[in-house]
Amino acid sequence: MSERASGKSSHFRLTGLVARREYLRTVRRRGYIIGTLLLPLGIAVLMGISVFFSTDGFSDGGGEASGAIVIVNASGVPINEFDTELSSLRSLSEADAAAQLEAGDISDYYRLPEDFRTSGQVTRIETSSGLNVSRQIGQESSEALLRYVIRDALLQEAGVAPEDAARILQGVTITAITTEGSQVSGADIAAAIVLPMVFAFIFMISIFMTSGYLLQSVTEEKENRVVEILLSSIPATPLMGGKIIGLGGAGLTQVAVWVLSALVAIPLLSSQVPDLGPIKLDPTMLLLGLIYFVLGYLAFGAIFAAIGAIAPGNREAQQYSGFVGFAAAVPFIVFSAFITDLHSPLVLALALFPLTTPTAMLLVLGLSEGVPWTLVGASLVSLGLFTLLATWASARIFRATVLLFGVRPSLRQLTDAIRSPH
Repeated sequence: MSERASGKSSHFRLTGLVARREYLRTVRRRGYIIGTLLLPLGIAVLMGISVFFSTDGFSDGGGEASGAIVIVNASGVPINEFDTELSSLRSLSEADAAAQLEAGDISDYYRLPEDFRTSGQVTRIETSSGLNVSRQIGQESSEALLRYVIRDALLQEAGVAPEDAARILQGVTITAITTEGSQVSGADIAAAIVLPMVFAFIFMISIFMTSGYLLQSVTEEKENRVVEILLSSIPATPLMGGKIIGLGGAGLTQVAVWVLSALVAIPLLSSQVPDLGPIKLDPTMLLLGLIYFVLGYLAFGAIFAAIGAIAPGNREAQQYSGFVGFAAAVPFIVFSAFITDLHSPLVLALALFPLTTPTAMLLVLGLSEGVPWTLVGASLVSLGLFTLLATWASARIFRATVLLFGVRPSLRQLTDAIRSPH
């Protein structure tokens, strides 16, 4: 009993040493550092662009302010001129408007033709059709104001009461609330669709980045014959287990950086885009997402470790792993099924099939009104059992084939390796 306990302790210690080595070697990789920092840096750049464009530092390209409107009114609609601090409207003749446009005093003007009452057509005349983002934004604002002014003039001409005209112009506002009285915003709907996809994509990318490092580590050590030296002092099972745990820790570190970046970015972005205010990250979803990530990584990691041991070289290993990795992307390919009906047989099958469970369940959790605990439990049991089975089988395959160099074992040899008690 003492020898068995000592042997287990030695295995745990060796597994920990390998895990520490793989973790440190991975997090020091240039590709890993760039991949980890890419999302936070991308968020920072987007926020910087948002702040830049929200200031007055972006030139309007000359001409009058975007609130100044010049019209040539040949329609007979009684449009009144006005001049305020924010905007103004002037009515000129065609000759005067064209002269001011040619002199550069105005950047454009609007022509209301004689048949405007029947056609509703207004023409904007400007000096250039070239792209000017700032001027285009100003023109959109001016045109919205011009539409309002023309409608108001038509309503007054028709004798509509001022309060009725105001209501017609302001339109109807519809507010959605739940039966509990809480408001449902467009941001909630957007978050329900976008956030699950974003987090499922993040988890999937992280799983395959770290699993890819695992595959590369095994195949490189196999090709360089370093694994022969390692196996002379470390048994195959602790070696494989340490690699999976160490690279899984690197993946969790990466995900933690990304999630923390999102937690910091959303409140900051809400100051620039008020509709983002209601968007919150559900702690339950984050916890379940972490669980699915860990189990999903262990399942794929075990399979990739076995592939690395089986493949004659790194190129073949990448090809083999591509077929396995494609399964995790299937939920994204059939994403419309998740939006249409979360209870469809296809969605349930993807949620219960172990290789698609992590990404499929993240989408289900994000799109469901509440946590579907029955499906969560069934999917975790399915993924957990598959992870144990895959780890057990992969450990035996790894132990039996990792020393084979330049040789592709047959299916019979793999079956015998799995069945072998030693």
